[in-house]
Amino acid sequence: MLSLPQHALSLIIILLTAGGLIYFTVRLIRRCQLRIRQLEQQVEHRTRQAEQALHTKDLFLTNMSHEIRTPMNGLLGMASLLAQTSLNKEQTGYVDNIRACGDTLLTVINNILDFTALETGKITLDEKVADLRTLLDEVMEQFTARAAKAGIVLQLDMSNDVPCRVIIDLGRLRQILINLIGNAVKFTQQGQVTIRVSRADQRRLATKGEQIGLAFEVADTGAGIDAGHLEQLRVFFSRTDPASRPIGSTGLGLILSDRLVHLLHGRISVSSTPGAGSQFSFTVLAKPAPQKAVPSTAETLPRLAEKYPLRILLAEDNPINRQLAVLILDKMGYSCGVAENGKEVLDQMQKEPFDLIFMDIQMPEMDGLEATRRIRRGRGKQPVIIAMTANTTRQDRDDCITEGMNDFLSKPVHLDELIRMMETWGQTINGARQLAAS
Repeated sequence: MLSLPQHALSLIIILLTAGGLIYFTVRLIRRCQLRIRQLEQQVEHRTRQAEQALHTKDLFLTNMSHEIRTPMNGLLGMASLLAQTSLNKEQTGYVDNIRACGDTLLTVINNILDFTALETGKITLDEKVADLRTLLDEVMEQFTARAAKAGIVLQLDMSNDVPCRVIIDLGRLRQILINLIGNAVKFTQQGQVTIRVSRADQRRLATKGEQIGLAFEVADTGAGIDAGHLEQLRVFFSRTDPASRPIGSTGLGLILSDRLVHLLHGRISVSSTPGAGSQFSFTVLAKPAPQKAVPSTAETLPRLAEKYPLRILLAEDNPINRQLAVLILDKMGYSCGVAENGKEVLDQMQKEPFDLIFMDIQMPEMDGLEATRRIRRGRGKQPVIIAMTANTTRQDRDDCITEGMNDFLSKPVHLDELIRMMETWGQTINGARQLAAS
């Protein structure tokens, strides 16, 4: 029998052991690699599912927004026209209530849509020149009837050192004010709600360049907030990471206001005394703009046709909204053409030239975007095209401008916004006429 030296036997044992270890290690590595691939596939599958779910949710919200805003445009627009007719005191109260309820519903819709957009990071700032005094007057007017009915006094205190005209996202600032003032009016049974506006302490703000800080306070004499809820709100407003904030008992309006304030590079805080009222304060950053007068909007619609004689075409498939727009333009002195879809727009343009087209987006046979594309591919004089649509996201606005539209009005259309739009483009069209004639 062959005998091996002790050292040779030891070497063989070591090699066999090492080989086994290598074999099992390789098998383990391969099994780990297979498991990793399986996990990667699962993650990829679940990511696709999450993206599809998010897309479905966005599509649902967009469609619901359009379906709700379209009748809301007719309701609020007709209420605004009705308010300009001869009404007795009782009828005026009914109309005011219709408008107030409609505005409240619209605020809820906007809050839901914007909260979803904030969660997905799809909200960006739309900064432009804004008149602060006009904004505050418009927001205050929105709550005047409701406050009067409850016996509450609404007050505005704006410091003299606050510039009237600034560059800021006017829509976002309006939302914050509406949410906070709406809450103050809702929870105040007697006394007053005061809105104060002043220059913020620059030393406490991270301003850059010409930026200035604006400080807003909404104070009420309501029931106040108990210590437990007040502490929750303070913790909520003091956290720097929006994703980590508890929703708890804070309403959607406050959550949205807090995140919009942060979007405007500011902070929000709250103080309250049970039985004596609450104060919600926030700061935002803005840039000063040239100070000049902004055309005011009276209750009576101005006869703009005398100042800006325009040939106008209205493209709108909803009969109530079509009637509403025709009535408003008629009160401005315009006799406009009408079309129920994009195909009719093109047919009308073959018959006569138009200076300005109000274009709905979602229409049968041919939508507003396709009609705009065909108009822009045509030769000859090009009309100003303004989107007038219930599709209100920033992407909708960008799509309209990309396809060749000049401007964008979201439904429900506010009369003051329509007047400003007509003034702006009326001046532009008149200027182009004068230039062509010279």
